[in-house]
Amino acid sequence: MSPLTHRDRVLAVLNHEVPDRFPVDLGGSPASGINLLAYQRLKRHLGLPGPVRVQTERSLLAWPDDALFELFDVDLRLVVAHTAEDSGQRGIFDEATYAAEGQYTDIWGVVRRRPPGGHYYVVHAPFEKDDLSLADLDAHPWPSPAQTDVAGLRQEAERLRRETDCALVVHVPGRLFSLGQFMCGFGNWLVQLKVNPEFCEALLDRGLDIQLAMAEETLKAVGDAVDILYLADDYGMQTGPLISPDMFRRIFKPRMARLIRFLRERSRARIAFHSCGSVYAIIPDFIDVGVELLNPVQVSAAAMDTARLRREFGRHLAFWGAVDSQQVLPQGTPAEVRAEVARRVQDLGPGYIPYCVHNIQADVPPENILAMFNAIRSARPV
Repeated sequence: MSPLTHRDRVLAVLNHEVPDRFPVDLGGSPASGINLLAYQRLKRHLGLPGPVRVQTERSLLAWPDDALFELFDVDLRLVVAHTAEDSGQRGIFDEATYAAEGQYTDIWGVVRRRPPGGHYYVVHAPFEKDDLSLADLDAHPWPSPAQTDVAGLRQEAERLRRETDCALVVHVPGRLFSLGQFMCGFGNWLVQLKVNPEFCEALLDRGLDIQLAMAEETLKAVGDAVDILYLADDYGMQTGPLISPDMFRRIFKPRMARLIRFLRERSRARIAFHSCGSVYAIIPDFIDVGVELLNPVQVSAAAMDTARLRREFGRHLAFWGAVDSQQVLPQGTPAEVRAEVARRVQDLGPGYIPYCVHNIQADVPPENILAMFNAIRSARPV
């Protein structure tokens, strides 16, 4: 087989065709990046000069250097908005800032705090109380679609098209379950779904309407220039779905269908969906509403056996992720990492973009990162 372009290699996976090799990812989605500290150690291990650039301080992810994209022969690139002033240059990683406490309020009114050296967590949810009513929704200062960050998005997509032949990915607003979780508080959201469904469904509709308007701004900018629209909304935990499949189908599936239908009316790009945890029970519903690529395939969660996933869903769904990041990648040896990659590529076959389950975390040694990428690059789909 003649070598494919990077873009055609990814599209072959999505089309359930056999590519010349498995696509390589590094930072091609918000959940396939690399932690700042892990990236700093990797650069030092490889002897690469220069500072570590920050993709986003809130997720503590690095912006990979072009040298790493070339070294690993990466096939996907994430299109990220930036201002004209920064000309695409990311901030420089400062260990002192990383070690300090951080806090911010997002556009939905959710306040998050980061302990020194840690990750952000919610410290204030605007609807975290028992007696919620529709009046609370009316009184809340909802974000405007004008707050959608699309500055420089078109220019970045055009630059990547001009300078690379990679498949381009853009993250599109569209959270449902996790929006309610963040705005109501996790435990309270689960309670309210049971005892106050009228409020919950009104919140979801209000939030979805706003996010559709935001998504329209994103698609106006790059809907015709990208290959994959990336959606994210976590429905799984370690042992199963966070809610019953019946509740998902009654409350969330119709709204997810509306979201994906809206996107497909405005772009020919393919639909990728991120949901952590054990989502086996609702994967048929994801397929039914139009999901084509599932990420991150959390193999350590219940019922997420990769051979079974391919056997049952592989005709309709491609997979992205699946290399165990809970045990093998941070704690295993390079040989164990290579064996893990070999297992996943055998299980999932040609309809697969290998990467670890979610972002490479701070505790992953550089030797294991290199073992994963080298194993992916040397594997061949059959």
